[in-house]
Amino acid sequence: MNRFDHQWRKLIALARQAPDDQDAAAPYGFASRVVAQAASNPGAGPGAVFERLALRGLMVAAAFGVGAIAFNYSGITSEPTDEYAATDTVGELLDLS
Repeated sequence: MNRFDHQWRKLIALARQAPDDQDAAAPYGFASRVVAQAASNPGAGPGAVFERLALRGLMVAAAFGVGAIAFNYSGITSEPTDEYAATDTVGELLDLS
């Protein structure tokens, strides 16, 4: 038997001889305090990381949307012209002469 096994068995024997002086009952109001503390301070669940990243993604998408509107603002506000409708694009492309 090696030294660790000897020390382990000695520790187990001492633990078995120790008196059990713990009360079996919890103090008055213990369960109420535990529930109140758990309700007031919720822990980070598995969705907390996804929630934070989803909020960041929403902000980035909103920034891209505002940027797209800003760069295309002149195209939105200007009146459409009929010069594109009057031209025969296919005819001009096929006109090889």
